[in-house]
This record gives sequence, structure tokens and C-alpha cells, in this order.
Amino acid sequence: MSDLPEDLVEEILCRVPATSLTQLQSICKRWNSLSNNKRFTRKHSEKSAKQFLILMLKKSRVYLTNVNLHRRRPIEVTGPFSLIDSLSRLNQFKISNISHCDGLLLCTNDYGDYNRLVVWNPCTGQTRWILPIDRCDSCALGSYQDNKSGDNSYKILCFNSWGTKYQIYEINSCLWRTLDVNTLDFFLEFNEWGMHLKGKTYWFASDEKEEQLGIFLVSFDYTTEIFERLLLPCQYPSYETASLSVVREEKLSVLLQHKNTTRTEIWVTNKIDETKLIVSWSKVLTVDLEPELGTWRDVSFFFDEEKKFLVCCDINVSDRDNHKHMIYIVGEDNEVRRLNFGKPTSDPILLNYVPSLTRIQQSGSKRKKRKRIHM
Repeated sequence: MSDLPEDLVEEILCRVPATSLTQLQSICKRWNSLSNNKRFTRKHSEKSAKQFLILMLKKSRVYLTNVNLHRRRPIEVTGPFSLIDSLSRLNQFKISNISHCDGLLLCTNDYGDYNRLVVWNPCTGQTRWILPIDRCDSCALGSYQDNKSGDNSYKILCFNSWGTKYQIYEINSCLWRTLDVNTLDFFLEFNEWGMHLKGKTYWFASDEKEEQLGIFLVSFDYTTEIFERLLLPCQYPSYETASLSVVREEKLSVLLQHKNTTRTEIWVTNKIDETKLIVSWSKVLTVDLEPELGTWRDVSFFFDEEKKFLVCCDINVSDRDNHKHMIYIVGEDNEVRRLNFGKPTSDPILLNYVPSLTRIQQSGSKRKKRKRIHM
């Protein structure tokens, strides 16, 4: 390909999946330079074939997870990916929680006496380390369009568990500032890390003044920095289980299980009207999970809309002295398959992840090189 015109090489490479392209960077300096070019990165995001992967956070590290329903053991976990602690290059960074946006992972570490954040692209190996100005209980990474460059830029929203202090960090400007939350009339619930979709992060929330409404959705727009309320597909005072996920970066998905029933429902959004704040939902799967599965509010899940199967990741607490990291797989046939992944060290999380070449704006002129991870 060295004899091909440069513009033709660019047209070919911009269609190569991100994980393959990072491995091709070592072919020559020209290809390496191209894959680090902001214009090419934008073009690659528009034209490349997307890879929809499942990542799992367990035992403080991130693993690639493959699901094959035809195997005897349908879940195959490989990895883990290496994220070196910036304070000690000999140690892995222990991840306590995680969220994602545009191929970037936001990881936090609340082990020990310090609380740090890192924005990490596992595909390119690039990182950006951030020190919060205050201790934060939950964080979310979101995107917005920069008016000057036209590129996507990123912000981090941090808040405490009481919902009394919200802070925003702008990655481009490296500045923290406090949001005015005096007018907020809700409390974020259940999945405190939320799910990012098309420039907004979504959480469950509740209102103490209107308890009869039960939980509802709240979105945060990273462009306007405004919270908005949205309705769930059915209003119910209380749920045994409620969780959010994203389907192929296109739809929001919600798992709901009413109290005193084994029926678990999966709903996906047909349309989210940004002007009228109306959400159209479709129920796509209903399964009967056995009571002894022991799912709770913070269950994490992945839903394959095409093949109609559900993967739940949870901690089984039926035995107080022997908690287990469990994965449940169930499809339209309502046959539940259970896998025991041993004793958990933190809440297990499943992510519907799409690798990308998204570049992370660095805080200064010195940019540390990170070892790239081949996925």
C-alpha cells in the first residue's frame, strides 16, 4: 500500500475498525501519524465499522467479555486490561466504579485516603488523570460540541450521595466549578453513575414530595448543563430492581422488576423528544426470574435487541457470609443460565462499549506516552 496515493490510503484506513487500526500504527510512521490526526479521527468516527463489545468491571479491573449462547459455558472473560497507577507505575489502578462515553472510560478510585479520576481510552492507551477538588461519590462523563472547533469535547459531572453538591470539570479548560443545585427537586437513585447517550446522561430519581409517583428518569445535558425529568414506561411506587443500559449507542434500555413478582421487563426507547421531554417506549422482553436469584437494585445488565437475550451481572446476597458475583443469562425461552464468578470485591458492572480513536485533551504541554492495549 506504500505506492497508493495518500488520500486513497486515508479512505481505506478510515473504514478499518478502531481495534484493528491501533495495531496497524506500528506498520509505518505515516500510518501512526494519520491515526493520531484529529481530522482523521473525526472521519474515522463517521465511516468506520463499529464494534459492539461487552466490558465487565470486576475485582477492580476491566475485562473483555464474550457471549456465545451455543457454548456450554456461554460467558468467556478475557484480559484484564492494564491501567497503571500514575502514583506508582508498579501497581494497577484499582477501579471502584466506571462510566463511558464515545469510547472513553471514566474510572474512579476511592480506595485508601485519596479519591482520583482518570479518563482512559483502552483502545489507544491514552489517559488523563484528574484530582477532584472535593471527595465525590458518583461521577459521569459526557460529551458536547465545541462551538469553535466543531469537535466533541468532554465534561465530568461529580456529585455526592446526598445530592447537595454538584461540580463540573471541563477537560479542555482543566477547570472545576460548582453548579447551582438549589432549584433541584429530586434525588438521584439506584444507578448513580447513569448511562450516557447522545450528549446526555440518564439516572433514576425520586421526589420526596411526590412519593406516589415512584421513580422517574432525569437527564443532564452537557451543552446546556440543565437537568430534565422524563417518565419511565410505567409508573409504579416501588421496584424491586431497576437498572439502565444502552443498546448499540442508539437507544436507552431499562430493566424493571416490580415488588412481589418474579416478572422482569426490558423496555427500550423508540424516540426521545428533546423539546417536549416525552419518551416513547416499547416492551421487548419479559422473563420470569426465579426468586432465589437474589437480584437487587444495582443489578447491571446487557440486552441484545436483535437476538432477544438478557445478561445480568449481580451480587447474590442470599448467603450473608458468602456473597457471590453471579451472571444470569436468559432469553425468550425463559431458561435461566447461571454462572458463578467467585467472591466480589466491588459491585460488578457490564458496559456496552464501542472502541474508538477519540483523543483526550491533555492538561499541559507535556504529554506522557502510554503503552497501547491490543483488544
